[in-house]
This record gives sequence, C-alpha cells and structure tokens, in this order.
Amino acid sequence: MLKVALLGCGRWGQNHLGVLSSFRERGLIDRIIVIDTSKTARDAAVLADETRVNTDGLEADLVIIATPSSLHASQARELLAKGHHVLVEKPLGCSESEAAQVLASAREFGRILGVGLLLRFHPAVALANQLINNGELGRLVSLRFVRRTTRNAPEEGNVIEALGVHAIDLMCNFMSESEPSAVNVEGDEIEARIALEFPHGIEAIIDVAWQASQERRSVTLVGSNATLKFDLDVHDRVVLISDNGEKEIYCESTISPLEAELEDIITGIDNFNSGHAWAPTPDYGAALRGVRWTERAIQALPILRPH
Repeated sequence: MLKVALLGCGRWGQNHLGVLSSFRERGLIDRIIVIDTSKTARDAAVLADETRVNTDGLEADLVIIATPSSLHASQARELLAKGHHVLVEKPLGCSESEAAQVLASAREFGRILGVGLLLRFHPAVALANQLINNGELGRLVSLRFVRRTTRNAPEEGNVIEALGVHAIDLMCNFMSESEPSAVNVEGDEIEARIALEFPHGIEAIIDVAWQASQERRSVTLVGSNATLKFDLDVHDRVVLISDNGEKEIYCESTISPLEAELEDIITGIDNFNSGHAWAPTPDYGAALRGVRWTERAIQALPILRPH
C-alpha cells in the first residue's frame, strides 16, 4: 500500500487530510505524513501518522502539494526529480512557462503528475457531459459559471487564479476540450467577470468573487434543445429544462470531487507500479491550457482595486 505525504496543511490541506484518513481506514493507503513549516498546522494534523518540517529524506510514494500558489512549480519539480509521484493543487504554475517546465519534469523522471482541477471529478459534471454528448441539450449556445464566496480574499491573492482557473478548465471541458479564441475581463482581483469566446460564436461567462454577500456555486449550460443547471454544492443531481418543463436527473455517483480525484491518482499509481497503462486527469495538454488562459485573463484585468 502507498505512503502519502501532504505538503501544506492549511484550510484546503485539512480537507485532503480528512479524505486520506478515510482511505487509510479503507485500506487504500498505508501511511499519511504531513509536512508543514508551521507548528500550528502540524499540531492540528491529528489524523496524520507523522508530521515533519521539511521533505528531507522523505519516503513517500505520492506527495500532495497544497502550499501557496507561488511555490507549486518549484516544489513539484523538486519532488518529481526525487522520484515521487505528485498531485499539485491548482495552479500548476504562475505562468505557462512555469507549468510547462513542471510537465517536462514529469516526463523526464517518469512520474505521475496530477493537477488539482477537481471539478472534472464532480458527479454533476460527468452527467452534464453525458447529456451533452447524447444530444439532450442540442447544440451548446452559451455557458455560465458562478462562484462567489463570502470568504475574505487572501493576502496577495487573485480571484481569477484562485477560483477562475476551475471555471476556465470546466468551460473548455464542456466545449469538447476546445481552445478559446479570446478572453475579456471586467473587474479586479477581488471580483471579476471573465468572458471566454469559443469558435462558432459560443461564449462562456464566468463570475467569481471573494467577500460576496452569499455563497453561490452554479453552472448553467444553454443548448438549442434544453438548458441544464446544477449547483456545485449538490453532488447527486442536475436540472434539465426544456419545452416539456423541468426534471431532475440523478447522478450515477455521489462521491465528492476531492475523494474521486484522490482515488483516481492512487489508482494511477497502482497501475504504474503494476506495469499497466495510466492516464492523468486532466491530461497534460488541458492542464497547460488552463494555466495559459488563466494567465491571459489575469493580464486582461482592466483595473486594480484602490487601496
């Protein structure tokens, strides 16, 4: 069984730790090691088998990187070079060139690299793609993503990099992994609206914000035959709206996206170790595209919020 290390155990790292603990109870992994420079974070990691300050001499099959974004690329390259498989939280890098270097390192050292674009593992997303592909919606006309959180903005954070990257990746996924043709942005680093233009005149509107008055996490896909809506907080159903009215369609799986993402990379490592085929989700081209268009969206920000 696998030894898994968690590098960074802050707010999101604690979520990883909770899922990993359940995996250990199920016998999917053997040991959990938490690595964090903060004594407070290490003391809070009560579900771990071991806590450490750094990665020196680390023995782990998989390392999950949940540190600040600016550290992701350098830490991923270092860990891949040491022979670890790596799951790095988004973003993979702060620029396309940084991300490309990480992907090159994965190939150079022959390790599995996962990127934490976990909405690809959302049960409603899987169902939505099924309904798109079987013609239930008809031709896609427009797409809408809303992610507004009441949480305060982190210091030196950018809402596009933190929240928008998930939406950009998801919109491309719904568009059959198409490359956008242009991006336009309104807003600032706290609240922004991103308009992704796709071929054939299809537009995806993405609204993301920190410090909002209420939590909102919704996706709307408008097709020529029907409209599909779902809430990202709801893991078991979507709503299909057509001329025949509204109906709920239930998902085959209700597993949480984070749990599904971690199961996927653990299965990949098991296949790797047994000499069987494996494939990262998303694939490396999609991971790089997500960084590329997130970077372009940040560059397109028209104004900065005055201080």
